Amino acid sequence: MSSRGKIPLALAVALLMVKAVALALDPASLSPRLLPNLFTLAVFVLLLRSWQRRRDPATPPAGWPRRAASGALLLLGTLVIAHIGTLAYVDHQLRQRSPNGAPDHPLKVWAARGLVVGTDKIVRDGEQNSIESIRRAFDRGAQGCEVDVFYDVDLAAFVVSHDRPYHLKNGAVLTLRQLLAEVGGRGSLWLDWKALRHLDAAQLDAACKELHSLADSHDLHARLYVEGEAPFPIRTIRRAGLKTIFDVRPLSDAHPLTPLIADLYKMIYYFGDHTVMSMNSGSAEQPIYGPEVRRCLRRVPVFLYHVPDDETLLAELVAENNVRALLVVDHSADRYQLRAPATAQPVQRPQ
Repeated sequence: MSSRGKIPLALAVALLMVKAVALALDPASLSPRLLPNLFTLAVFVLLLRSWQRRRDPATPPAGWPRRAASGALLLLGTLVIAHIGTLAYVDHQLRQRSPNGAPDHPLKVWAARGLVVGTDKIVRDGEQNSIESIRRAFDRGAQGCEVDVFYDVDLAAFVVSHDRPYHLKNGAVLTLRQLLAEVGGRGSLWLDWKALRHLDAAQLDAACKELHSLADSHDLHARLYVEGEAPFPIRTIRRAGLKTIFDVRPLSDAHPLTPLIADLYKMIYYFGDHTVMSMNSGSAEQPIYGPEVRRCLRRVPVFLYHVPDDETLLAELVAENNVRALLVVDHSADRYQLRAPATAQPVQRPQ
């Protein structure tokens, strides 16, 4: 048998060894769900069967359909090995990594666009993202506040608004510079940067310089977290020396592809050197940040938003080691004094 005929066997052995090493490094890397494990087992078995067929002299010469299927199998086996190996490396590195600038405070419930009076959801004429609502949240003890912003190229400034056309505050556009002049010395700021992907390189560079200028003016560098979901722009922001929140969109926790998607997000988070990861927590009936996502992201500092205002769920999430901040879906709810247990310790400690 030619050396080429031994490739399926080599891949099968490599798959078995990589999986064994991954489990030895971290037994929690094994998903409790059946489908991911059956898939890996199926690839291993198919590789062995392909090798056995190639070594059997009675096997007729393969036509192009069988050669194409064999090539696809070899490619799939290589991808599975690379995925398992990279994931094991990332998990190991995250175990060794320092907190990377993530907040570490027992009061983890932050204000979503401030503490508002009236409607609990975002509306054009509401109090969300206003100086008054954000000041009120900090007065009530919130450790941080999430604020929606756009970078306006024409104004060369950040505008505080959830949508375009901009939501006016007291009849005028509110800039981030104006907001920080009023509340910049209080607590942490979670900037939800809207339409980030639509900026070109020069515009993004100008925006980052503006953020540095604002952070310098208000001694905000240690308390400023910039959120975006576009991997390349948010990586640029991180390279500019700002703390970043990599916003992700996992499937519901019950979805069969959730482990794969969550692990891919984790790799992007790690190689992007981001500070934290953020996501929708999902509803009580259909959670996104559920048991499987929690297992996959067990070493990633997480910010959660749209969290249901449920006392039991909030207490559970606040007690999670890697949950560092969360936003209740009801903007008028004051849950800022909900404290993590004294026994809870940050997950990202140097070994």
